[in-house]
Amino acid sequence: MLGLSLGLASAGVLILFIQRGITFDTFHRDNDRIYFVQTADAEDRYNQTVYPILGQMVKTYPEIETGTHVQGWNNVWLNYKGKDLQKNTKYVDSTFFDVFSFKLKYGNAATALKRKQSIVLDEKVAEALFGERNPVGENVVVEDSLSFTVTGVLEPVPANSSIQFEVLLPVSNLEGNPDFASGADWYNTFASVYLKLRKGADPGKLEAKFPAFAKTHFTAEGQKRQIRIAPLEDYVHYENPNFRWMIYGAVTIALFIVLIISINMVNLNTAMSFTRAKEVAVRKVTGSTLRQILAQFWTESALVLMASLAIAIVFGVLYLVPQFNEFREGRMQLVVNWQQDSATFLTLIGIIGIITFVAGTVPAAYLNRLDLRDTLKGKLSGKPASRNWTQGTLIVVQLVIAVILVVGAIAVRWQIDYMRRADTGFRGENIVVVSSDLQYKDRNAATAQFVPILNGLKQNSRIESVATSSIVPTRYWSNYNIYTPEGTEPKDVRLRHVGTSTGYARTYGIRMIEGRDFSEDLDGKGEHHPVVINEAARKAFGWTSAVGKRLRQGNNSDVYTVVGVMKDFHYGPLKERIEPLLHWYDGPPGLRSYLTLKFADIKQAREVLSDLERDMKKIPSKRPFQYFYMQEELSKQYNDLDGIWKMVNFVTLLAIVIAFAGIFGLISLAASKRTKEIGIRKVLGANVRGIAVLLSRDFVILLVIALLIGLPLAYSFVIKYLASFEYHVHLPWYVFGLVALGALALTIATVGFQGIKAALADPVKSLRSE
Repeated sequence: MLGLSLGLASAGVLILFIQRGITFDTFHRDNDRIYFVQTADAEDRYNQTVYPILGQMVKTYPEIETGTHVQGWNNVWLNYKGKDLQKNTKYVDSTFFDVFSFKLKYGNAATALKRKQSIVLDEKVAEALFGERNPVGENVVVEDSLSFTVTGVLEPVPANSSIQFEVLLPVSNLEGNPDFASGADWYNTFASVYLKLRKGADPGKLEAKFPAFAKTHFTAEGQKRQIRIAPLEDYVHYENPNFRWMIYGAVTIALFIVLIISINMVNLNTAMSFTRAKEVAVRKVTGSTLRQILAQFWTESALVLMASLAIAIVFGVLYLVPQFNEFREGRMQLVVNWQQDSATFLTLIGIIGIITFVAGTVPAAYLNRLDLRDTLKGKLSGKPASRNWTQGTLIVVQLVIAVILVVGAIAVRWQIDYMRRADTGFRGENIVVVSSDLQYKDRNAATAQFVPILNGLKQNSRIESVATSSIVPTRYWSNYNIYTPEGTEPKDVRLRHVGTSTGYARTYGIRMIEGRDFSEDLDGKGEHHPVVINEAARKAFGWTSAVGKRLRQGNNSDVYTVVGVMKDFHYGPLKERIEPLLHWYDGPPGLRSYLTLKFADIKQAREVLSDLERDMKKIPSKRPFQYFYMQEELSKQYNDLDGIWKMVNFVTLLAIVIAFAGIFGLISLAASKRTKEIGIRKVLGANVRGIAVLLSRDFVILLVIALLIGLPLAYSFVIKYLASFEYHVHLPWYVFGLVALGALALTIATVGFQGIKAALADPVKSLRSE
């Protein structure tokens, strides 16, 4: 029951995750008619498009019933009677609730976003500002100066929704922003656009019309890209290609667990059938039919399994679900909802039904086939459990699964450690990054106050280098554009591009292999738009020397001059290849998103940070002073893999415990069947070691067979898994040897203990037993 409970609890949580995963974004009304617009080029296909496309598409194509933007731009600050909150904000059209079926607790979905000064809050935000009462009709202050009326309160957004938000504002408020308007053209692809097609509309035929649409409306550079549409339920898979593999992995592990507990149940029931042979024979003599015998065995198995399920539910809800959510670190958290999760519960009931049927049928059918006379006379021979071909096969399957999981857990751990220890191409030691964008109430005044603080840091003898930037390693934007070099043979290259200032490369120890880094003296006026590229970009352009080369950016008449080439460095996790990268000059050090401090001795950081916090607090702002150590941030990149490793570890331990608990039960039953044989052997001079070996030998042989099958399979799986990482470790051969030795040692300890115990029993008692 312990093994069954653990197994069912683990399988239940995985099935719950699978259910959430395969139903991602499917809870909307008319879900089959909701699509999102994508951009495709020669290298990629991504879930954004140009901002003006929605209005023009709705006008042009009668197949489209309606649509909406779901635009991120900034997370607005809300104020109500002195309470300040900043929450995840999305800007949407008035048709948002015509496309999506997010439920409102208060308010009318049809009119909630009609007025420009409307605001819709989720339940938790509304409660934080207004308490338990209905706030519809109340006014809140947005961004310190604008008054908005609460027109709706949302029920919790499902965790398996690709659109996550806490505040909704009409997108018309964003269109008046000059910075937003300058990029909302027919070239820049940063908008998330969703369409609801009319009933019967063919998305394939609609998509076939888009090339002509692009030629009519897109800029000349933009026409090199394709417009595509995809079903809403595919959004998460384009955004996170690994999510599908996570679901497949969860399905595989859940099947492994169910298979292991099923094998254990069948094996133990079959082994125990020996002790019930006379009982079944007597029942048959007194008139019991096969159906009645089967019903008895099914009922007994069902009672055990239902009791295990009750324990599993308690354990799963109270322990495993919170642990799983911790592994996921905020991504698609599992919340048990008995009504919503009925499919998971019914799946578990179905699993129990199948196990009950198989575990009850196999021993009942076996006993029903035995000769009544031999059974009643006690002539049923008690062969060792492992000599039963079916039982032996099931044991081998269990052990193969356990071996694969053990090797898999080791491979994941080695890969994580390899990535954390690998050379990133920059120096993260002794570096502290301060979040310097604290949402200042007066940006200009804050800049004036920040400059003396920055100058003081540069003069501090405990600090080796200072840099301000909009990005830092591990936090690079997913911001790309096409760059074309001037020359006789122009070649378009898609570059990730970000802005940095002087001191960035020096602070992070990024080596320049050609040319120079940015310089305040040389680049201060920004007259020739200096840029620094990495090795991957130089290679993509086909250059042997890049300094002095001139680039033009798509949809931009400016000319950018390459002044230096950085050695390739990992600005993201090692799972991804180093992409062609361009840094543009963001001006001299100033008030930006991040302030990076490189210390001569990291032990001196605390005192400097304490003084810096005191100085920064003098600048009126809404956010608290925050910082992080770069070494810790580099390690955090792999927290999601840590979560996977912990889950695999748990499942591996579970598989080992269940498998070897089953083997322990089988060796115990095997020893009890051979009680008289052991007694006779001892009387005739057999020693304890010989008897223990006799009982253990068959199980050890099964383990060797399992290793011969499991280790090659594990090697094959591990090679494929590690190949999914652009930079990966190579698992040495001796790991497989250690797994084999560990499995052998555990098997010998498990069966040997019971074997020795049986061998030490008093032969007089065993020979007198009936």
